[in-house]
Amino acid sequence: MDEIERIGPWKHRPPAAGADCPDHAPLSASSAESRSVEVPICLFRVRKTQVFPLSASVKIRLGDIADLEALAHLFCQLGYPEASEGLTERLETLLADPRADILVADDTHTLVGLATTFFVPVAHESGPWCRITALVVDVAHRGRGVGEALVVAAEQAARRAGCVRIEATSAVHRSDAHQFYEHLGYTRESEHFLKQLQVGRDSETNS
Repeated sequence: MDEIERIGPWKHRPPAAGADCPDHAPLSASSAESRSVEVPICLFRVRKTQVFPLSASVKIRLGDIADLEALAHLFCQLGYPEASEGLTERLETLLADPRADILVADDTHTLVGLATTFFVPVAHESGPWCRITALVVDVAHRGRGVGEALVVAAEQAARRAGCVRIEATSAVHRSDAHQFYEHLGYTRESEHFLKQLQVGRDSETNS
């Protein structure tokens, strides 16, 4: 049976089975869609299930450490050929963080896309934000709705986590990606400022 497993709250390890946590009992995927869950400080993950049906052969699921090689291949297509170096440690850190997730599009045990998300607690709004930190579809599988399915799955997870908004960043030169997000109802509302930081350098360098 499809199950939704509760994890959280933020900044703590996942609660033990039977912990005093409301709505901790597993829900069917269908009932989860129809039920309003308002838990602003806790997250939910879909485990061992299809998050968003795409076709008979493709499903969206949570990624795990066994997907390492395929994830490195997809990150390379996104323009990060160096991502494979140290990816094991970064992926383990991501999977251990209840605020972070990696969604993958699985076509008969072949990964054809991924989306990474992060739930960001903020002080100035009533709920957290969800940020899509990476999104890529294998070049051989583009145009099949895989990217849209990944975004919809991210939005569903954000709603279950009580997020009040979802946002995505995309490099200035990726005009196709901009059109993709706008097609899905995303709007350009702010400028994105980026500064690369060199790990290990003196923190007193001029800003």
